[in-house]
Amino acid sequence: MAQLSTLGRLRVMTNARQIPSTLSVVSYVFLVFGISSAVEILVALARGSFHFDCVILGFWIFFGLRRYSPGWRTCALVFIWCGLITSSIGVVLLLSVFVLGGRGGEVIMFGQHYEHIPVIWFCIPVALFFSLQLWMYRVLTRTDIRSMFYDE
Repeated sequence: MAQLSTLGRLRVMTNARQIPSTLSVVSYVFLVFGISSAVEILVALARGSFHFDCVILGFWIFFGLRRYSPGWRTCALVFIWCGLITSSIGVVLLLSVFVLGGRGGEVIMFGQHYEHIPVIWFCIPVALFFSLQLWMYRVLTRTDIRSMFYDE
């Protein structure tokens, strides 16, 4: 009987506070990052090496954001800040190479060498990643979203 009342209260709590769609999208982005990290770790294990990637915490961040956990929101913000800092440094470095050198670089992807690719083409995905991180930061720091994590 006690289990039923607890289960009923949980249903009422989740029905009372619907997850905003923007917060849901942010949580799913962390889930995708966590899945890609898990795949990367499993591929490395299959090849006989171990490579730990902290981005695997995206699984727990996903569930924490959906449960309105303040600790997992803070963890998500730390990951976002790291992404903002590294991607902004990447864009600045790539643009400085583009402005100063004006030439392509040698890129190795999946064992293939790609030469003579303009540096600006490397800036586009980094800038898009920066924009995604900035949008996620904006969602998690909005007043209405932030209050959902700290109000009972």
